[in-house]
Parts: sequence; structure tokens; C-alpha cells
Amino acid sequence: MNETPPEACVLRFEGGSAHGPNGVFGAWTVTVDTAGALSIRGQVLGRDVAPRSAALSPGERQALASVLDGLSSVPSRRSTRMGVPDESMLDITAATPAGPTTLHLWQREAQTLPPVAALLRWIDAIIKTHAGHAAAFA
Repeated sequence: MNETPPEACVLRFEGGSAHGPNGVFGAWTVTVDTAGALSIRGQVLGRDVAPRSAALSPGERQALASVLDGLSSVPSRRSTRMGVPDESMLDITAATPAGPTTLHLWQREAQTLPPVAALLRWIDAIIKTHAGHAAAFA
């Protein structure tokens, strides 16, 4: 599977843990390009998940557009606090209607921001639908 070049991405998400107590939920990279092509790579309990590619359905694209619209209100930011054991770092780059947004946040920190929490719910649903695995970012 070819990786989407950064300039063609509407969304790039990386986060999770492939090992330890949270390894059952996996470490994932999810990208969506400007044409609505989805790419998912993951590791669960230290084992690679077969990479997946698909076109987003119209409903998935509409939901993503709504999430990206919400992210317009969140300025780019990088966490300044220390991590908590078993907490994963999330890297999110999104093309929002207000311009690019880049977030580098601890998972619990990201969950406290409603627009980011909405994105995490969308990511969980996309991984479940297209990769057949339960993710627990939201």
C-alpha cells in the first residue's frame, strides 16, 4: 500500500499502543486524502494488522467534514504535560475549513476537547468498520 503524501491528506492520525495493557486496542495510522481514499495501518498486541484501503462512503465523508469543521475552532497545539502510564500520544494533522491544524496531545488531554473527542469517535468507528478491530481513542 502506498502512503498518501502529506500535502494530499485531509486527515492524518497516529496513536495508540500495540503492547501492554492497552495493546488489545492497537496502535493505528489512519489517513484520508482529498479524494476520500482511506488508508489504515495498525498493530494489535504487537502483531501487524493487514493494511486496509477503501473509499469513504458518502456518510463517512459527510461525518468527517462535520468533524473537520468542528476542529476549525481548535488551534494547533503540542502538549506540555508529562504522560500518564498507559496513555498514548496522539498526532493529528487535519485540513480544516479554517486552515491546517496540527495536534500532538496525550489521549486523555485530547478527550477533554469536544471537537477532538468527536474526531476520536469517528476514528474508532472507521477502524471498527474498515479494519474489524475495536479501537478505544474516544
